[in-house]
Amino acid sequence: MPQILAKRRPAPIMAAMNDPFSMQSTVVLDQPPTPSAREALSVERGATPNAPPTPADGEFAELLEHYRALIRARAIPYPVAYRFVKELGHGRQGVVFLATRHGARACLTHHAIKLFDPGIYSSAARYWTDMGRIAKQISLLQPINNVNMVSSDFYEECNGIGYMHMAVIDGVDLQFLIDGQHMEIARARSTPAEWNHFLSVLFRVEDKRVSLHAGLALYILRNVLRGIAVLHANGFIHGDIKPTNIMVNIQGTVKLVDFGRAARIGEPVNILLGSPLFMAPESHRREPGFVQSDIFSAGLVGLEMLKGRQIASMSDSNENNLLDFKTTLASQIEQYLPDEVLDNIEFIHVLKHFLEPDMVNRYDSAREAESGEHSLMSARQWLSDSERECEYERELEAYLLKLVDEDTGTLNPHFAADNLTAVIEV
Repeated sequence: MPQILAKRRPAPIMAAMNDPFSMQSTVVLDQPPTPSAREALSVERGATPNAPPTPADGEFAELLEHYRALIRARAIPYPVAYRFVKELGHGRQGVVFLATRHGARACLTHHAIKLFDPGIYSSAARYWTDMGRIAKQISLLQPINNVNMVSSDFYEECNGIGYMHMAVIDGVDLQFLIDGQHMEIARARSTPAEWNHFLSVLFRVEDKRVSLHAGLALYILRNVLRGIAVLHANGFIHGDIKPTNIMVNIQGTVKLVDFGRAARIGEPVNILLGSPLFMAPESHRREPGFVQSDIFSAGLVGLEMLKGRQIASMSDSNENNLLDFKTTLASQIEQYLPDEVLDNIEFIHVLKHFLEPDMVNRYDSAREAESGEHSLMSARQWLSDSERECEYERELEAYLLKLVDEDTGTLNPHFAADNLTAVIEV
C-alpha cells in the first residue's frame, strides 16, 4: 500500500517554507461515489454529493483558509511575489490565473499560475501527498520541448498551498471556439467576404449551435495526438484530455495544456482522475489508465468539435449513465455525426476505432491513430480538395486576429473573465 506523507504544518503566511518532502507516485484518496459530472467537484471528499461536508480537523481547516486567503489577496507573497491579473479558468483541481511575477530589480513578467485546491481532498496529509506526486511529475516532464505541448516550468508552495508555474499562451481554448461566443465579435470586424470565407473553412452554424468543419477538426485532433504521443513516449498519460485543455494560440498552433492529472502509464488509481464527461470507460471503473485511455478521450473531443456540445449537454448525467453511453457509442456513432462526415467512410471507421469500449480494440498508440494505415491521416484523403489544401494554421490565425483586444493587442486579457466568485466565496 502506498505510503501517505506525515502531516506537515504550514508556516505563517509571510514565512518561507524550506522543508522538502518526499514525492509519491500513487495518490491515495477516498473511494468516490457515483456523482453527476457537475457534482464531480465534491467526489474526492469521499462524501455523497450534496451531503453536508465532514468537519475538517484544525490543521486541514487552516490549510483551506490559506487557500482562500491567497485568492482574496489576489497574490502569492513568497518565495517570489506574484500578483494575479485575471482568472484564466478553474476546474476540479483549482484555479489558473494570469499573474505578474515581481522579480529582482523590478523585473515584471507574465505567467500562468495554477493554485491547487485542498478542498477536494479529505485531509491535509492527502493533499500534500498528491502535491508530491505533481512535483515529481513536473520534474520529469519539464525538460520535454514539443510544439504541441505546454509543459509546466516548476512547482512551488506558499504557506502549504501548492501551485504550478506555466507559460502564458496568448490564445483561446477549444471549448471557447465550440461555444461560439466569439462569432459576434469576429463578424462585426470582418468584411462580408471574409466572414463567408470563415464559415466555409472553419465553422458551421446550425440551429444556433456552432461546430467545426471536418477538415479543421482533423487538423486539431492530429496535433493533439502529436502532443499526447510525446507524453506517452515519456511514460505518462495525460489523464484529462478535454476541450478546455486544448489551446489554439494566436498563430493558429494547437497546444495541449494542464498536466496536473498526468500519471504513469498503468499506474493504479482509486480516485476520479480527469473530467467525467471526457474520460474513458475504464477510468469510470477506477482501472489503471493506459495510452488507449487518452485516445478514447481524444475521440470524444473529436465528436464535440464535429457536432458542437453533444458531450457537454450530458453534464448532469451520473457516472453510470455516462459509462452506459460510452460503451455503446462506437456502435451508434453515425447518429452523433454531421452530414458532411457521414460520406467519409474512412473517418467514421477511424472515430469508431478511437471510441471502442474495450481498450484492447482501440489504437495501440497515439502515433498510429494520427498517421497509421487507417488513421486521421488516411481520413484526410476523403476530404474535399479545398479542405485537403487548406492551411488551417493560417486560417485560424486570420480568424483569431479578428478577436484581438484593441487596447492590449492580445487575446487573453480580452476573454479571461475575472470571475473569482465562481471559484470560491471570499
